[in-house]
Amino acid sequence: FYMEPNRTDAMRARMDEYGAVVRSVAKRNGTLFVDVQAAFDQVLESVYPAAIGWDRIHPNHVGHMVIARAFLDGVGFDWSR
Repeated sequence: FYMEPNRTDAMRARMDEYGAVVRSVAKRNGTLFVDVQAAFDQVLESVYPAAIGWDRIHPNHVGHMVIARAFLDGVGFDWSR
């Protein structure tokens, strides 16, 4: 993931390429792929990137919660319990 909403940003574009490769490998091997970039993209619709990671790479506590929630959603955690 890269905490940057601008998909034309060079680093973001490269990370999207890497993500596509990882998704492909996971699919080929029947492994769960949790799309953390998609989770960040949803948050970044209303939050400035530095608010969840000062350098857009290393998440703060809020960014880590985005990752944790994406993982839990990916493994089918029941939030209603």
